[in-house]
Amino acid sequence: MIAFLAHMTIDHWAKLLLFGTSLEEKLLTFQPAPSLDQDPIEGSLGPTPKIWEAPKFPGRPEALSKIGRTPFPSVHQLHLSEERGKVLHFFANHELLALELMALVLLRFPEAPPSFRKGMIQVITEEQGHLKLYIARMKELGVELGDLPVNDYFWKSMKDVRSPLDFTVQMSLTFEQANLDFSFYYMNAVRAVNDHSTAALLERVFKEEIRHVKHGLVWFNRWRSQNADQSEWDAYRQLLPFPLNPQRAKGPIFCEDARRLVGLSENYIRELGAYSGSKGRPPTLWIYNPHCDNEILRGRIGFTPTASTKKIGTDLQVVPAYLSQKTDIVLVDRKPSIEWIESLQSAGLEVPEFLEFNSVTRTKPTPGSTKTGQLSDAIQSPKLSGIEPWGWSPEVTSLFKPLLPRLVDADGGNSEFARSALSQHSFIPEHLGKIFSKSWSVEFLNQWLLKNKTDSQFFGTLEDTGLVHTQWGSVRDSISKTIELHHRAMIKAPYGTAGMQVKDISELKNLDGPLGGWIRKLLRTQGGVIIEPFLNRVADLSIQLKIQDQETTLLEVRQFITGSHHEYQGTLLGPKLFRLNPQTLRFFHAAFQPWKEFLRQLGDQLRKEGYRGPAGVDAFLWKTQKGELKLKPLVELNPRWTMGRVALELEKSLIPGVSGAWTFLTLKELARLGFSNAQEFAQTMKSKYPVQTERAGGGRRIRSGVLLTNDPAQAQSVLSCLVTFPNPELLLDWQARSGESVKSLTRTAQ
Repeated sequence: MIAFLAHMTIDHWAKLLLFGTSLEEKLLTFQPAPSLDQDPIEGSLGPTPKIWEAPKFPGRPEALSKIGRTPFPSVHQLHLSEERGKVLHFFANHELLALELMALVLLRFPEAPPSFRKGMIQVITEEQGHLKLYIARMKELGVELGDLPVNDYFWKSMKDVRSPLDFTVQMSLTFEQANLDFSFYYMNAVRAVNDHSTAALLERVFKEEIRHVKHGLVWFNRWRSQNADQSEWDAYRQLLPFPLNPQRAKGPIFCEDARRLVGLSENYIRELGAYSGSKGRPPTLWIYNPHCDNEILRGRIGFTPTASTKKIGTDLQVVPAYLSQKTDIVLVDRKPSIEWIESLQSAGLEVPEFLEFNSVTRTKPTPGSTKTGQLSDAIQSPKLSGIEPWGWSPEVTSLFKPLLPRLVDADGGNSEFARSALSQHSFIPEHLGKIFSKSWSVEFLNQWLLKNKTDSQFFGTLEDTGLVHTQWGSVRDSISKTIELHHRAMIKAPYGTAGMQVKDISELKNLDGPLGGWIRKLLRTQGGVIIEPFLNRVADLSIQLKIQDQETTLLEVRQFITGSHHEYQGTLLGPKLFRLNPQTLRFFHAAFQPWKEFLRQLGDQLRKEGYRGPAGVDAFLWKTQKGELKLKPLVELNPRWTMGRVALELEKSLIPGVSGAWTFLTLKELARLGFSNAQEFAQTMKSKYPVQTERAGGGRRIRSGVLLTNDPAQAQSVLSCLVTFPNPELLLDWQARSGESVKSLTRTAQ
């Protein structure tokens, strides 16, 4: 046999490895190694005139021909010998697939450089050695190769590889790179259960896999030299074919040192470490479109925000990351910096993939070409488990409509509702748009109070809620009456978010100035205004809802902070409403049960209107002129994702029992406090109040510190911060206005 091997050509040897039907054939190695002089063709990399066709599946002994899925053993089961044997069975099959694919490459690309092919033969020989060791150790642990079904994922992914460069991208820099993490992780895991023989085997595999990945990296960088202006990471991303993504190049841990030994660039290592993506579950596509109310009011695409509000929207494009799953995609104009993504991951947060799509500008498409086609090209995944805009509107309906055929049902996705929304001819106010109007929610509240008068002890009367007016005369009369009874009146536009489009008035003569002009414009453009009494607020509250097919789920109540112009400035985090005094807290607990019934009926009505998904309800506690406490159960309804919901999700990243706040700070506020830019503020917070984490709930959670929740390197207008405090009492100092939040933050953190 040795004499036979000595005269065998590379072509014959590779066919034996690929088509052999016994393990003996798969494990044959050259003695000595074959001479590259026997190759009929030499030269540099180039297209093959005719692609050598791959078989449907490599030749295998009957015991290794059963394709199927087997649950991968949990690390908590590794104290059992058989479970460790099952782990090695997975690894052995991967080694076998790898050497079969390498044999295919030798056959398919005989014109590849001789030194590449020589290196490939060396890698195959070492892979055969790994396989032999796996088989022997498995047997000692009570498992035979073939006892379990084997998967064919590697083969299906790579059997049609079109060039040696493609091979290095997919095998060396993806599957073999991931094995650095797997072998290192399980080496330590089995060592922890005192299986030092298996640990030694995996340590050898780990060290030799470093050489294998390095072989691929050397040729990858040589062959991509024609695009030398690209970074190593960008070239890898560009050359990696769908459905593979960089997540496949990582394992249960991320071993940076191994990748440095390979020779990968620091930028590549950091980018890969920060990358998130799905290995199988169809992603949900997210987009932050904070101007959805204005888009609905317009009734068609083409709304253009002001320069200042556009900057705020751009700064906060990343907030869906806190609502999404790790395997989802968040569309952004510009991908946030790697340093910021790393800061989130270091704090224990899972980060989705950020996909740049600069055409998402909410501008009117030019005739004959739309940005929706570009989006279809940008989204590689042929299947989507859902589409989650911040709020549904004409713009996003138009943008995502071409993706309708890709929607599939999957756990955690909203494909059913997204399919319904995108199937509409157009998104118009008469459809879902009407529930975005404050007029709709005011009328719902008034009708509910008429039917439930006994709850006035908690919620007040109709005179305390507000009315919708559509004529200037009735507006003027209502304001006059309200000022007479309550001294001040609130005027609200039906469409407007985050406290915008809200004015207050204490003197009727003010209607003769700009305020009157603003009201007349609202009557003309929005069809009405809401007039409410100015009530003596005690605390602003928000509660989040999930509107589902059969029920409405109520989430947590949290207190939030508004500024002097009624704009949202932050949410206090923690299960207890610790800023409420005992008397107020007792009243709230008494009012909570009837409030829950009100909210469930609100959810029922939203369901009847055809809405499914998240919703936020703003409310507040207030005192009458006699000093009685009341709860206004519905101040504003937002049938969409809200900052309050984001705050609740961020709260999950805190150690249970730790209090904090999610707060917004404008760059103007920071400048008044002496910070030259957002990055200087971020560096100060990182230095003085670093994020401290500990293990809790199956992962790392934040114990203390300040975490920037949008990228300070890109912030143009606003920064958002997740702030933790040692105990609830220190939060009583905290004020979210005119920069006082920062002053109190630094004071209380000390």
